[in-house]
Amino acid sequence: MRLTLSDKEFTLRADFLAFNSAKEEAGVSLGDEFTDPVDACKLLYFMARSGAKYAGVPFKYELEDFLGLMQLSDVPQMTSALNEMMGAGAEKKS
Repeated sequence: MRLTLSDKEFTLRADFLAFNSAKEEAGVSLGDEFTDPVDACKLLYFMARSGAKYAGVPFKYELEDFLGLMQLSDVPQMTSALNEMMGAGAEKKS
């Protein structure tokens, strides 16, 4: 999945590298509910960093720089991306 922030496109990857990095480096855990929108943004950072690594493209952003690309107007698309990547709203298969 791709996410565009401040005219820069990022490929997101929801893998265990991203989840572990979010937990170890930023204290964000998947078990937490994202009541703080900044935690959700931090998880997106690690998903973007992992996506770049997997795609073999340079990722030149530190967490602070990545958060600086995000604006309040980006919240709907970021929420949508997280929901899609994390499987929210997916139909249960019997």
